[in-house]
This record gives sequence, structure tokens and C-alpha cells, in this order.
Amino acid sequence: MGKLRELRKNVLDALRKDPWPDGLASLEEHAPKALLGPLFACLLEPAPLVRWRAASAFGAVVSRLFDTKPEDARQLMRQFMWRLNEESGNVAWGVPEAFGEILAAQPVLAREFHLVLASYIHERDCKTGDNYLELCPLRRGVYWGLGRLAEARPELALAALNDLVLALAGDDPESRGLAAWGVGGLLPLAGDGRGAALAGLEALTGDESPLEFYSHGSLTRRSVADMAREALAKAS
Repeated sequence: MGKLRELRKNVLDALRKDPWPDGLASLEEHAPKALLGPLFACLLEPAPLVRWRAASAFGAVVSRLFDTKPEDARQLMRQFMWRLNEESGNVAWGVPEAFGEILAAQPVLAREFHLVLASYIHERDCKTGDNYLELCPLRRGVYWGLGRLAEARPELALAALNDLVLALAGDDPESRGLAAWGVGGLLPLAGDGRGAALAGLEALTGDESPLEFYSHGSLTRRSVADMAREALAKAS
């Protein structure tokens, strides 16, 4: 087996291993930059849990990369931005989730790129510089990424609060549920936006639309109402 194929198999085995994230320790013998290609490939794996864990693994791997080669880590973030640009011709499956996980894991990159992540759910009436993602599944990834950032660094995710609150009333149930998770993490810092956030969450407490929710290595079936009620519990 060639070295690259063997590395890809090792990455895949690490992402499948339970309990999570024990398998990632087996990858620490590899240079972080060498792991990026296999992780990108795993974002397209058929198994949903493997895809999600690949996004999570980007956080740990890019944090290691930043420690030794910060400009290489920044270049990866710029590569993410290019993949999310319509002009790239790509459908960047898994990239918003990996983007959010990296910002949750690495404080310097979080400060430098959190406004970029927030921009993907902010509509500017088609003015120059609009980054809004028209493709709903990609926007869901951004809602998850912002929820993960709100979990780890709420003071930075706060920039997206108004757009997350707007998403609570959107047409897509999964987006509503993920936005509720993100808003819940921001309630302690919401200030003048707290009233609108609480009202938006209250409106979802009867919404039994299902969604699949990934958190810290596990996938669970939830409802939008569950997500809203958990968010409201944080208000106290």
C-alpha cells in the first residue's frame, strides 16, 4: 500500500474509532499539513458520522499546524473561503462546519476569521461584497459552525446574533434548530438583542420538526422544539 493510501486509511480508522476523539491521538505522529488532504476527502465520505468527525478533526489538526506554521494555517482558511465562493465552481460540502470547528479550537484564527464565517448567513441585498450562501445545505453548515463558535467563544460569535435570530423564523427546519442552538449560546451576552432572541426561541417551542444534530463526536435525532427549549433554559 502506498504511503498516501495508508495515511488515508489511518485517518479514516481514526474517525471511526470510539470513544471519540481517542482515535485522533494516533494521527499525532503525522505532520498536520499531511493530514489536510485526507481530511478533505473524508468530508465526502458516505457515512454521516465520519463526515462530521472529519470536520471536528480539522480543529485539532489546524491548531497543531498553527503552532508551527501559522501562515500555512491562515492559507488553509483562505482556501476554505475560496471553496465557499461561487466563482470557485465547488460545492464546499463540510467546509463551513470545519471552518467553525477551527475557530472554536484556535483563538488567533478565531479573532481573524469569525466575521468571515458570520458573513455567510448575512444578506446585504446583493450589494458588492455579499458572501451570503444561497445553497441551504451549506448555510446549515454555517449555522452549525456558528453554534460551535458560540459554545467555545461566544464573544466572537455574538457578531452573528441578529442573523441567527432571523433564521429562527426561516423555512428550513434544520436551520431553525441549529440557529436556536447558536442563539442559546449567545443569550448571556445578547444585551439589547435578548428580547428578540427570546421571542424567536419561544415561537419554536411547539415545532416538532426533526433534525440530526452533531455534537462532540456523536449524532442524535432531535426536534427544533428540543433545541429551542434547551436554548431558553440558558436564559436563566
